[in-house]
This record gives sequence, C-alpha cells and structure tokens, in this order.
Amino acid sequence: MVRLVLPASLAASATGHGYINEPPSRTGAMKEAAGTTPYSAALWFNQGCTIGCPKCLGVDGGFKGCGKDQGEETLPQEFKTYSVGSKKCGINPWCAPGSAPIMNPCGIAGGDFKHGSAGNGGDRPYGYNIGDLGTEMRNGVKDFPQRTWVAGDTVEVSWAIIANHGGGYQYRLCPAKSNQTEDCFQQTPLEFVGDTQDIQYCKMPDMGPHYENVIPREATPDGIDPLGKGVKVDPVEYYASLPGCDKEFSRDTIPAMRLNTGTIPKGSTWTRNPIPACKSIAGGAFNMGCHMSTVDGKYKPVKSSEFEFPPPGIDKRRAEYNGVLGGFGAGSCFGCNQEVNPIDCNVFGKVGRNNCSVDEVNAQTFSFNIVDKVKVPEVPPGEYVVSFRWESEQTPQIWSTCSDITIVASEQGLVV
Repeated sequence: MVRLVLPASLAASATGHGYINEPPSRTGAMKEAAGTTPYSAALWFNQGCTIGCPKCLGVDGGFKGCGKDQGEETLPQEFKTYSVGSKKCGINPWCAPGSAPIMNPCGIAGGDFKHGSAGNGGDRPYGYNIGDLGTEMRNGVKDFPQRTWVAGDTVEVSWAIIANHGGGYQYRLCPAKSNQTEDCFQQTPLEFVGDTQDIQYCKMPDMGPHYENVIPREATPDGIDPLGKGVKVDPVEYYASLPGCDKEFSRDTIPAMRLNTGTIPKGSTWTRNPIPACKSIAGGAFNMGCHMSTVDGKYKPVKSSEFEFPPPGIDKRRAEYNGVLGGFGAGSCFGCNQEVNPIDCNVFGKVGRNNCSVDEVNAQTFSFNIVDKVKVPEVPPGEYVVSFRWESEQTPQIWSTCSDITIVASEQGLVV
C-alpha cells in the first residue's frame, strides 16, 4: 500500500486558508486531516468582498471597497481579531457579520473568475478551473457514509485553519433540491449550542527532511482534472493512512465568543475565530513573526503579547516546542510558492517575505480542528447542504465550503 500522509500542496504551492471538515466536505476534506489542506480543500473562497457592497469586486478592486455603497461596521470591540487596539474595524467582512456579498456560498475555485495578483486569489484547486462554482463541485467524499442528522438533535460541526485571517463564522443549511443560493442558505442559519467549543487534536505525520512524507499536490479524489494534471489519490486509502483524532491528547474545551447583534441574517448567531494571529506584519504570513521550529533552541518561545489577543491555551500537539493556540498556521510557510509571487519574496530573509524550512513547517501547522455544537432545525426530512461561511477580518475574503447531509425526523418531529 502507498503511504499517504501530509498533502504536498503545503510544500509545493500557496496553501488555502480554511474549510469545513465535519460534516465531511465535498472537497474531500475530513476532520482527520486537521490543519493541512487535502485535495486543495481551502482554495474555495470569495475574493474582494466588503461590507454592504452589492457584489464582490474580485481580484481587481476588493481592497478599495465600493465607495458610497459601503456599509457601516457593526462589530463590537471585544470581537475584533486584528488590530484589536484600534477602535475602528474597517470594511472587511467580519466588521459587519453577514453583510458582505458573496460570489458563491460553496466557494469559487481560486476565489474569482480570473487569476489575481500575488496573494489575491487565482491558484486553482487541482481538479477544477479557476472560477468553477463550489455549488457544482463533485462530491469528493461520496465513498464514505453520508452524515445523517436527526431533527431537533444537537450535532458537532468543525473546521480547520490553514492561514489565520481572524474574523468569525457561521454554518447554514439549504435543501439539496433547492437552488444553492446565498438567499437559500440565509433562510436557515444553524444555531450554536452552548458557550464553549472544543479544540480537537489530530496527529499528523512530520513532512520529513526532504518533504518525502507527502502525497502529490495534484491529488484529486477522482483523478479528474480539466488540464490533465490531476493524480487520483483515493480518499478512503488516504484517510486510512492517517493516525487520526481523539487518541493521544483528545480535546480541550475553551470559551466561545458568540455574537447575535448587528448580524445578518438579523439576530442570527456568529462565532468569533478563537485562535489569535500574530501581532506582526501580515499576521504571520510569509514567515513574518511568531517564528517556531521543531529544532530545540532555534527560536525563543513566542510570548502571549506577540499575538493579537491572548491565546486560549497551550497547543498540546506543539507544546514540546512552546506552541500555544495561536499563530498563522501552515499558511505562514508557503507565501513564496504561489503561481505569481510578490516581487520581494525571498529578499529580506526572516524580517521579510520568505518560506519556512521543514522544521518550521512542522511547528507552524495547526494539528487541530475547531469544534462547535449546533442545533439541527425542525425541517422536513430529506437531503440538505451545509455551507460554512468564514468571514475574514484581515482581508476582503470569505472562505466558504459545503458538505452534504441527510436529515431525518425524530419520533416527535415532522412526519411528511
């Protein structure tokens, strides 16, 4: 059997940034892969989206906003995740949760319909062309049992961070037989349960000194690729090769910050991303700040004061090299491996834009998922789609991916 471990997309290209993995995602992502990016799972997003605008402006204009149509920020100060000392939030999506437009509630391949400038979208997920719609994505986990939820029950959902843009998130529901539009998903935001959430640790293999412990970056669940460059890596075999979750360190429970005022849909609840980014240029992207390594003594321990807000605890998977639940994630390591790189990549060493060495990659990768409980609404039994919408505060981006589920009636539920 081929030994399948950490995705080579981490080593070979710019990584994506975040995605749903429970329920298992159409992209092929499942919770066992934690903070890596299997099957380009985190390259489905929406670029150039700012609060109140009639549409996302894509790679050409999102950082500028939309002028007179710009919405007003509504985010309370204590929910800020970037520049937390500033009283102003700005125009990026999390500054008024739910008010920014979106291109597709299941994401756009590469974030827009054309390639952007360095760091602004355009690296396509293998298996798809730039601009393909997530609502039309092939189901990468079709060979696994589909999750079945019971109306009225409480269930777990989770997501993983590859590049920490701060902000916050929500899970929404739309019948599979309906058009998968943002309006449909906004009709049924899932209500969070409780005021805590869990950090679920998963053991991930080290990449190896020469990145030998990887699967091809071109991996797709079915081998299909419009440019003929895809390599089939069977998801069943891939996930069977991973050590898995909840075995050695299990979970840590941390406080959750929920928000239901100034949100869209009106009164719906959103949750702040609990993991603080680096309080440095670009939040830790391009290996700029919060340096970590598996090599003992290579760097001084990162202080709590070097993060945007206090980390919620120790990262048990990274504790041996002074890791806390904070940082930018594996995305800090590969900013200079994009199809189009910033012109100053690899120029200024550790004080400028750069990639990580292998020991730094292993230390920066988040080997955990963020787990919440949500209430299954009393809806008619049938097939449904769950949309995960993570709104960035650092950038004008919304990271959205989808999962397919079945909902059945409880004994006291609807009978149709």
